[in-house]
Amino acid sequence: WDLLPMLEGDLKASDLGSKLEDALVKARKIMDNNQSRVGGVVFLGMDAPMLSLEDIIAGLLDADTTTLASSSPAMLCPADDGGYGMLCVPPNADPSKTFCNMYWSHSLTAVSQIKALTDQNIMVKIGKMMHDIDDPSDIKALCNRLEESNSDQGEKNLNAHYAAMTDSVTSSHPPCQFTRKALLNAGVLKVMNMKTGI
Repeated sequence: WDLLPMLEGDLKASDLGSKLEDALVKARKIMDNNQSRVGGVVFLGMDAPMLSLEDIIAGLLDADTTTLASSSPAMLCPADDGGYGMLCVPPNADPSKTFCNMYWSHSLTAVSQIKALTDQNIMVKIGKMMHDIDDPSDIKALCNRLEESNSDQGEKNLNAHYAAMTDSVTSSHPPCQFTRKALLNAGVLKVMNMKTGI
């Protein structure tokens, strides 16, 4: 990860376009400087705490699928209020066009983002619906979703939590249930039987 300073400006302003354009240009510059393969760049909404790692992985993998017949697609996870919580843009997305003519903080934010991309002949895949946190009632709804998720998983979460400590992913913290599920689905982790340790 490279931590970059945000473009200066009014933090209370609802126009994110220039900030996101600057971030896309800087991210690609770092990728070029590191001589890494230019792939997708993911923008994650910090007010969407239940982002799907599966959608992030799918967006990045899709961004690497340019063929002679077609360009790489973008991926957008819409929010229930008309915005979006995740956007993965492919290498062929022009930074100066990707975030222009947007309706920020509006019920048409996701629609205007899709239009900005399709105007560049970039197909947009739609990921899972997200719920962001904009006001106190959203926090209560998040708590309800987390409680519902935890009660549905029960002991499975505890077993997965302990199993994650011995998997091939190294970290001072085990992956959360959502990260673990996505890594299992991607084939990065193997399931371990808690009784036999295999």
